[in-house]
Amino acid sequence: MIKNIYSLTKFHLSFTVSLSCVFGYILAKNSFDMGLLYPFIAVLFLALGVSALNQIQEYKQDALMPRTKNRPLPSGNMSYAAALTVSLSIITISMIFAYLTHGFFGVILFFVVIIIYNLLYTPAKRKSIYAAVYGAVLGVIPPYYGWISAGESALDLGFIALGVFFFVWQIPHFWLLNLKFYKQYEEAGFPTITKAFGERSLERMTFVWLLLTLICGTFLIFVYQVESYIILGLILVLTLYTLFTISKLLKNRNYIYNFININVYMLLLMIILCVNALYM
Repeated sequence: MIKNIYSLTKFHLSFTVSLSCVFGYILAKNSFDMGLLYPFIAVLFLALGVSALNQIQEYKQDALMPRTKNRPLPSGNMSYAAALTVSLSIITISMIFAYLTHGFFGVILFFVVIIIYNLLYTPAKRKSIYAAVYGAVLGVIPPYYGWISAGESALDLGFIALGVFFFVWQIPHFWLLNLKFYKQYEEAGFPTITKAFGERSLERMTFVWLLLTLICGTFLIFVYQVESYIILGLILVLTLYTLFTISKLLKNRNYIYNFININVYMLLLMIILCVNALYM
């Protein structure tokens, strides 16, 4: 049962999403303290809940794709009623912590996330090749929640730069998966941006967005006034390595390799900037 809940809620992905709340809090406050506990729990449980609800909405399509057919619902390892109970229970817990953190504003914000993710993004994937834009917008909300939980304004340049970075990073994140699995998506009835633009054209578009991600990441160095030569050196090495992997995309077409590397770039950059904020 635990294994099925882990898979239903996409725990590894949801946990990564909740880390962006941690990053936003630390970069806003230059502190890692107990004030982060409730926001982190709130975002984690919301991510778990909406991910489970997403699988409930798409279990018929999941059954048609090799990479998703073994998920709890399409495989028959969990009933529809059990999955719905798990999802709604987890979402309820997230709402409680959202209220404890930010009152009714937190609850309303979380309802907005559910509307965008489960009522707009999930259905849009079956009709539009541009559904990734909804996903990219959602990617900004966890760091935003962490930022305002630290008591800072979302109009600060620090958050605007951080929000732009997370938004831009999400686009190639989605497109690299589409390039790898677009045939499976099409067989399951999803329109794909790969088919609409052509594989080679989407590769070039993805390459540009990957470069934009690095540019936005580099801009954060100036926004957060990184002065430590050690931190600057680590970011330089990370950026150059990621640039090297990106440069091979158009030649080798190793989509998953670049997918992993751009996600590792995001995580390591955030960790390095947080270390700078805490100790430098």
